[in-house]
Amino acid sequence: MKTILTLVLGCLLLPLGASAALSFEVNKISHRATVEETEYRAVFPFANKGGEAVEILEVSSGCGCTTAVPNQRVFEPGESGEISATFDYGSREGIQVKSILVKTSQADNPFIDLTLEVTIPKTLVVTPGVMIWNKASEQPVQAKTAIIESYLEDEVDVLEIVSSNERFHHELEVLEKGKKYSLTIRPPDDPEMEGIMRSSFLVKTSLPNPMKSTKKIYAIVR
Repeated sequence: MKTILTLVLGCLLLPLGASAALSFEVNKISHRATVEETEYRAVFPFANKGGEAVEILEVSSGCGCTTAVPNQRVFEPGESGEISATFDYGSREGIQVKSILVKTSQADNPFIDLTLEVTIPKTLVVTPGVMIWNKASEQPVQAKTAIIESYLEDEVDVLEIVSSNERFHHELEVLEKGKKYSLTIRPPDDPEMEGIMRSSFLVKTSLPNPMKSTKKIYAIVR
């Protein structure tokens, strides 16, 4: 009886001892970005705590702005490694959540989910970002105003407004130095105009980060 019990226990324990398992220290990393940052690199450390080698077959992210790679492909029992994920901010702001899927050769739970959460501070907010005039109902054409507001502690100056259509007139006014501005836009008053007329207004500011230093406002007459 004792011999049979020993064999049964041995059969139950054998798969557990021989199984492969990547164990991550953390599955989620959170980061609060600064205004100067343009990207963030997160590292997800792990170790193979199983009894077999594990191969990382693929690492993919749900966004083209995030790239993730392992430091190597095959990890022997007891060997440690890491997944390195780099998130390129671009012009994104607010809370950004990026998912990373790790596909492995381990029989149990071959897919491992990782999460990178980055909070990017707001810099400039333009309201509204698009102005639309209806020729049929808005005669004569009236000017409309957009507000450009900074959410930063340091002052931000508006250096220049670049219009793509000289027929649109614009005027910048300082409402609160370094913090708040208004941009008034008036399209050409031409009742005989046919088709759609457009213009974009590039707002250039003193922010040092090139991805954050400009904003665009669109004007459309239809």
